[in-house]
Amino acid sequence: MNFENFIAELELRYFRYTELLVSTEKPKNTAPPPEMWNNIVPTILILDELRDCLGVPIHLNSVYRAPAYNATLQNAAKRSLHQAFAAVDFKVPALDNKGVSLNTVYELLKLWQDRWFESPVRVDTQQFTVDAGEIPHEELNVRESNGVHEFQFKGYIRSYGTYIHIDTRGTNPSRD
Repeated sequence: MNFENFIAELELRYFRYTELLVSTEKPKNTAPPPEMWNNIVPTILILDELRDCLGVPIHLNSVYRAPAYNATLQNAAKRSLHQAFAAVDFKVPALDNKGVSLNTVYELLKLWQDRWFESPVRVDTQQFTVDAGEIPHEELNVRESNGVHEFQFKGYIRSYGTYIHIDTRGTNPSRD
């Protein structure tokens, strides 16, 4: 299966597979390896729901970062979940025209923590381990009933003023 078909199986309403490959043209960066593809499922499903709720496009700034590329970034965490294809940095440029602040989006995502989301595919909690030892979704709650797959949104959300970071690490760290 290729990446385009994998993303098509997620039945996303708003994101194309190419949007998840942002920054792959950067020096030292690559496309995510196939063994990591499932890692992005919970995060991108939450962002797809967010896009529907906001009614405006969401621009993905950073999704997968190869370890070599991540090391070139000045303030990137050494154990970044971007390296496991389990985190997204995004902007919502059209919000300014609607008088909605990025902080409002941040607060909405905080309210969604612990909420259950449906997934068209099984979310596998046995994921790839990043070199630094971080395991995406290690503690993510998943359930299946009558063929419906669900996961509970637990993750890290941080506003950096011009963009928001979101991941689905399986725990809700204390508010920043």
